[in-house]
Amino acid sequence: MTNRDSHNDVEDAVRECFLSQVSFRPLSGPDSDRPLTVTYTSIRPSSGSLDDLNNDTLPYLALPEQESDTPGGSGRLALVAVEGRDGRMAEAITALLDPAVVGIGLMHVTWLPPTITSPLEKRGLDNPEPADLLAYQGAREALVDTSTALRRAGFEVSTHLREDRDPAGPLAEAIQQQRPDLFVLGLGRHGAGIGRRVLEEASIPVLYVRAR
Repeated sequence: MTNRDSHNDVEDAVRECFLSQVSFRPLSGPDSDRPLTVTYTSIRPSSGSLDDLNNDTLPYLALPEQESDTPGGSGRLALVAVEGRDGRMAEAITALLDPAVVGIGLMHVTWLPPTITSPLEKRGLDNPEPADLLAYQGAREALVDTSTALRRAGFEVSTHLREDRDPAGPLAEAIQQQRPDLFVLGLGRHGAGIGRRVLEEASIPVLYVRAR
């Protein structure tokens, strides 16, 4: 990996995930009149640079100070943290990412009250059936509805359910295991803080989108 500074461009492995009509502008650069423009900057996770994020600043790409250490190849992967209220997540992804290049891994992290016994032996399930999600509020909307819309748009999608009160742990673990090129999230419960913690634990670009 090599050091990155704020003047370097978005690396090819990340740029290839996006549709060709999407443009990129550095945070300190001039405003763009193109409708599909992603603002990006290189940040230190502890710098507080993400504290002012809001829907008006999205889509926003936070780049780690070092280039991400992801495997080469023609297939790209975006890991997406999705919540039940993220009804516009599929719309945001479809507007920005290229289904011919990038596959989508949808992950929903939730929990059950301690009075309810988890139906999952290992606190997680990959590619769950709708019936597997009945006990989890918002899980069907997050995984089934979003994956259906993305598949209709041409994306290959895998879905993942994890149980944890702290979403950052399972998300960082999934990034270490799957080594995606891009991590995508909205500004709900996952929010800027979760993205910052992921940047601290994994050298991966984090794309914030308008998901609600």
